[in-house]
Amino acid sequence: MTTAQSAAARRVTYQLETLWDYDYVPTHDELATLYETAKKNQWNGSTAIDWSRPVGTEGPVLNVQMAFQGTEFYGKLTDEEKKEVEIRVSAWRLSQFLHGEQGALVVCGQLVNSIPELDAKLYASTQVVDEGRHVEVFERYVKKLHKIYPVDPLLKALLDEILATNIWELKLLGMQMIVEGLAIAAFNLMRKQTGDPTLADLLDYVLQDEGRHVNFGYFALRRSIPTMEASRRELLEDFTFRACDQMYARDERTGFQSVKSVWREMGWDGDAVWRDAIANSPTTKAFNSFLFRDNLMPRLERLGLISERIAPRYRELGLLT
Repeated sequence: MTTAQSAAARRVTYQLETLWDYDYVPTHDELATLYETAKKNQWNGSTAIDWSRPVGTEGPVLNVQMAFQGTEFYGKLTDEEKKEVEIRVSAWRLSQFLHGEQGALVVCGQLVNSIPELDAKLYASTQVVDEGRHVEVFERYVKKLHKIYPVDPLLKALLDEILATNIWELKLLGMQMIVEGLAIAAFNLMRKQTGDPTLADLLDYVLQDEGRHVNFGYFALRRSIPTMEASRRELLEDFTFRACDQMYARDERTGFQSVKSVWREMGWDGDAVWRDAIANSPTTKAFNSFLFRDNLMPRLERLGLISERIAPRYRELGLLT
């Protein structure tokens, strides 16, 4: 691929309406509180985390026994292969976190322009700073650990759609509720599975920011959705269902399948290991439960984005009872 082709593959074209708010009248008490919290809780990625420690030596970056408990392939691994899986799978996971954080950085920059009310713009400006810091620390850690893997096609497609839309509510829903919700589930899971103090500190700091980010989306959408025209609300509902359908890893066509590249690097059948993990790994089931049933679905219901029209499709997936 030439340099020009590579650049084109990374380009997303969009039209973005910039909205000004010259009234300066507070509209979101919750966002004013979030804004104050965000200002108080800023941290410096260079000094808050001890980067002098060699990563992966004081404890496992990923507890592979916990991560792949119940699978058939795990019991066949040698100790050397288990260590290689720990490093490579961790680097792949953290690379996806890194790509997602860069996506969040760019989308939040768009939200500062396109979201209509000033207090929402002010909060979004703090998230731009947060996301820049997250990109910094994940990039730094992954490069110390192993290498940066390419962005997963499913994640890239989701980020591209969020970036390309000119509907600010869809940007807010897609990034703040879906991608950030995914991030919180993934970060919490990896926090439980790591014994590396540098990664543990990094995730603790990032997680304190992520909770604010999801709340930002929830508070802003809770205000806008009740007065939204029906066709616009249906567009948000359909987008959300498509994203959930694709992210809910349950078979050959769903989930973040670029992890197969890790197994292939090691000379294994990536499709077979994927099927094994989807069918047998408690970690996959725990991730799905925490992301969808415990967090995302209840928030979508409270926002009114699971109407009688769309609910049967979620029930078919097993995400609603």
